[in-house]
Amino acid sequence: MTYKNINVLLWFILILFSTLFMSQIILYSENTAPVINENRLYVTINGTYEGTSKAEKIADFTPNSEFKKGDSVIVSFNLPPEEYDFPTILLPTQFVGYTVYLDDTVIYTKRVEQALNGDFLPKDVSLITLPHDGYEGMRVVIEMTVSQNDIGTIIYTPRYGNFDDLVRGYTWNRALSVFLGTFMCMFGVTYFLISLFFAVRIRGLASQIRSAILCLCGGAWILTSQRINIIFMTNTPNPALFEYTLLYLSLPLIMLLYCTICHLLHNRIAIGSIIAVTAIEITFFICHLTRIRYINYFSRPFAVIYGISVISFIIYSFFYLKRRKASVYDKVQIAGLDTLSICLIVAAIFFFLDKSGARMFNNTASIFIGLGGIIFVASRLMTFMVTLSNADPMKKKEIQLSDLAYKDSLTGLPNRTSCDKEIMQLDETNSDYMIMSLDLNGLKEVNDSKGHKAGDELLQNFANILNICFPDPFFRGRTGGDEFIVILKENPYESYIDSHIAHMNELLGAKGRETGFDHSVAYGYCFKHELSKDTNAHEVYMESDVRMYKLKRKQHEEKKNKSKSAM
Repeated sequence: MTYKNINVLLWFILILFSTLFMSQIILYSENTAPVINENRLYVTINGTYEGTSKAEKIADFTPNSEFKKGDSVIVSFNLPPEEYDFPTILLPTQFVGYTVYLDDTVIYTKRVEQALNGDFLPKDVSLITLPHDGYEGMRVVIEMTVSQNDIGTIIYTPRYGNFDDLVRGYTWNRALSVFLGTFMCMFGVTYFLISLFFAVRIRGLASQIRSAILCLCGGAWILTSQRINIIFMTNTPNPALFEYTLLYLSLPLIMLLYCTICHLLHNRIAIGSIIAVTAIEITFFICHLTRIRYINYFSRPFAVIYGISVISFIIYSFFYLKRRKASVYDKVQIAGLDTLSICLIVAAIFFFLDKSGARMFNNTASIFIGLGGIIFVASRLMTFMVTLSNADPMKKKEIQLSDLAYKDSLTGLPNRTSCDKEIMQLDETNSDYMIMSLDLNGLKEVNDSKGHKAGDELLQNFANILNICFPDPFFRGRTGGDEFIVILKENPYESYIDSHIAHMNELLGAKGRETGFDHSVAYGYCFKHELSKDTNAHEVYMESDVRMYKLKRKQHEEKKNKSKSAM
C-alpha cells in the first residue's frame, strides 16, 4: 500500500465523519419547536382497564408479557395545551391494525382488516395530522387489533408537535443510522458504475460488483429497518418484506465474496454451503408467502445460521492468509470483509436476543452493520486504488507484448503476422484495392561491406521514407528481410499510386547521395480489378510480387550494363 493511497484513505475518513458531524448539527439546530413525548398512556386490554403505562411496557399487563392474535388494545392520552401551526401525531406501531379517534371522532384508520385476517403487519410509522383547530386538551384514543401470536411490543411512544419538527426529530434520533445507510447506498451505486467503467483496467471485476451490491443492500436495509423510507415515501409497499429480503440476501453475497477472495469458487463444500443457505432462506420466504409461519419468526434461526456461516468463513480466511503468501490486495480485502462480518455477527446476536422487536435491539444492530459497512467500504476503496495504480504498468506491459507480436522491432512497421492478417481481411470486402510488393536493393552488399549496423540503418531509412510517401490510409509493413508491402483500400487508381512512387524514388535518391549507400528499391503493384472476379487477395499479392521481380531483374541488368560501360 503506497503512501499516496493511505493519504487518500485518510481524507476519505475525514470527509466522512465531517459530513456526519455537520448533518447532526443541522438536524439539531433546525429542531426548534418542542416535541412532547406521551410516556404515560391509559391502557385497556380486551375490554379491561389495566391502568397507565409507557408504550413499550404495555405487554406487562398480559400473561407471559405477550399478546395473542386478535387481542384488542386501547390506549389513550390527552393532548397538551400547546398550539402548533401543523399539529401532528407520530405513531410507531408493529403487528397491529388501528383506528385513531379525537374525542370520539375517527381521524385515521390503518390496516384494521388485515389485522383481523391475521396478515403480516410489521413495523409501521404514521404521521397523523389533526383535522381542525381547537384541539388543545382533547383526548386521543388508539384502538389496536393484534395480528400475530407471541408479540411483546405493539406500540412505541407516540410523539406530538409540528409536522416538520416531528420528521426532523425522528431523523435526528436515528441520524447515525440514516447517515450510514445513505452513505452505503450512494457508495454501492457509485462503486458499481465505476467498476463497470474501469472493467478493462481492473482485476476482480466480479468481486467489485458483489461488493457494490452488498453495500447497496446493507445501506437499503438500514434505512428500511429504521422506516426512514416510510417517513419520506409514505406509499412504500411491503417495507418489512423488503427489509427481510435485503437482510437475507446479504449472507449469500458475503459468502460469495469470501469464495472469490479466498479462491473457493471451485470448492464443493463452500459452494454447497452457499446453496444450502440460499435454499433455507427460500424456504423461509415460502413459509411466509403461504402463511405457514411469518418471516419475523425466523429471525432467531436466521441469526444462528448467519453466525455459524460467517464465523466459518472468517476462520478459513485466517488460515488462508497464514497458509499462503497473500498480497497486500488480498490482505486488505479480507481485513475489510472480516470486520464487516464480525459486526454482522454482533448484529445477529442482537436479533437473537430480541424476542419482541424492541427498538433498542434494532437500532443497535443497524449501527453495528453501518459501522462495519464503513470499514468495508474503506477496504474496497484501498483495494480499488491498488488495482488502478497497478493497472497502468500492466497495460503498458500488454502493449509492449502486443508490439512484439505484431510490430517489427527494427523499423516499427507491422511485421509479417500483421501483414498476413491485413491481406486476409481484404477477402472480406467487395471493393477494389491495390497491393504493392517492394524489395530493397543492396542490403546484402551493405551488410557484407559495412556491417549489420549499417544494414539496419538502411532498413530504418527506408521504413521512414515509406511512412512519409505512403501515409494513411496506406498500410505499410515489413514482411521479412529486405521485403516490404504497401496496401491501399481507398482510391486505388494508377495515377494516384504513381505520384506516391515518384515521391518515394526522389527521397531514396536523396538519401543515397547523403549516405553513400544504394537506397533504390524494386517494386510491383497490382489492382484487384486487373485479375478475374474470383481472385483472392493472396493471388493479387503474388501477381504484384511477380511484377516486382520483373523490375528487379531490369534494374540488375541496367546496373550491370552501367558497370561494363564504366570499365
